Amino acid sequence: MSTEKFDKAAATWDEKPKRQELAAALVAAMKKSLPLSGEMAALEIGCGTGLLTCALAGLLKSIVATDTSTGMLAVLDDKIAALGLHNVETKRLDLLSHHLLPAASFDLIYSGMTLHHIKETRAVLAACFAHLKPGGTLALADLDKEDGSFHDDMGGVAHCGFDRNQLADLAASCGFDQIRFSTAHSLLKEKGKGHMVAYPVFLMTAIRP
Repeated sequence: MSTEKFDKAAATWDEKPKRQELAAALVAAMKKSLPLSGEMAALEIGCGTGLLTCALAGLLKSIVATDTSTGMLAVLDDKIAALGLHNVETKRLDLLSHHLLPAASFDLIYSGMTLHHIKETRAVLAACFAHLKPGGTLALADLDKEDGSFHDDMGGVAHCGFDRNQLADLAASCGFDQIRFSTAHSLLKEKGKGHMVAYPVFLMTAIRP
């Protein structure tokens, strides 16, 4: 899905129950796997309408929520105002194309279902490493490797999920250690009449030494 399509989809993005269900599962997995605290400065990559950020804001010191879609960010800005989230800032940002954020400035960088839209996987992992403080945590949730059937529209899809071992090797090559995976959720989709297919979603966590 292109940025223009994300812009158009933003107003009704949250209306699909499965998106709400996925976000809740990812937040629960992050709470279980990460040492979240009110001292942590966080960055979200591909925040969309802020389903993760709005749920995590009360647990963190601050969040910079970034996306390339102005439509998605506009929806999140409305939520921030409605919820009175004074510790969340939004930025239209492509982490690989801009250098608007200071290096080594975040305790936590996270994303949900964003990585498969970014062609340069190693480059984004390296950018995350550069933006984390020493001892900082990376938390990326995305699809396990699948056969290409998950997306009905492949526009803007760079990867059909990820092999966990290969992704761990890429993260290690960027300098991360303590790389761990857990299954955070399983998305069920109907593919053919009455035929349900499960697509696992992992949470990868890693530390910048």
